Amino acid sequence: ARRSAMILSLAASLPSVVLVLPPTQLPPTHAGLRPVHSPRALVVAEATTTDASRYGIDPRLANPEAVAEAPEWSAGRVGDLKTTGELRAAVEAAAADGGFVCLKFWREGCAACASTAERFEQSAEANPHGRFFLVNYGRAKEMCRATGIRVVPAAHLYARGSLVAALPLGPSKWEAFAERLAAVAAETS
Repeated sequence: ARRSAMILSLAASLPSVVLVLPPTQLPPTHAGLRPVHSPRALVVAEATTTDASRYGIDPRLANPEAVAEAPEWSAGRVGDLKTTGELRAAVEAAAADGGFVCLKFWREGCAACASTAERFEQSAEANPHGRFFLVNYGRAKEMCRATGIRVVPAAHLYARGSLVAALPLGPSKWEAFAERLAAVAAETS
C-alpha cells in the first residue's frame, strides 16, 4: 500500500500519467484519478492535475463493489440519482447503447445551481441519447463524498464507461460546459 501511495503521489505531480494497479493496491483516497476500463481485473486510472480536486472524481473508484441499481430515467428528461450503484447502472446502460451520462451536482439554496436548472433540462431534451441526472448533495451525501466534489454546481460527463469530464456548471461557466457536452454527444451519437 505504501508503494502504491508513493506512485499515486508522484503521478499526481505530473500533467498526465496512466497507472495500472490491482484494485488491492489502490489507497483509500483517489483524488485526481479517473477510471479507464480494462478487460482484465486491473484498475487503470489516469491522474491529472486539472480541476478534478474541485469538481470531483468518479465515485465508482471509492465504491467499486456498488451494486448496479437502475435509476428511473426516460429519454429527453432529467432523472434523479442518489447512489453510486445507480450511477454504475446508468453508465453501463449508456455505454451499451452508445450514449452518455451527464450529472449535475447541486444543493438546495444554491442560487447558481437554480440559475442553470432550465438550461440543464433543455440540454436533456436536445440530447435524447444522453442520460441526464440531478445529484442533490443533501440527499446523496455518500456518493458526493466519494467524488470529493467541493464546488456546486458541477457536472460530470461519462462516455464509453468512463468519466471524461468533471467541470463547473455555474452561469458564467455554462458555455464551456455546453461545448464539452456537445463534443461528448457528437462522439457518442
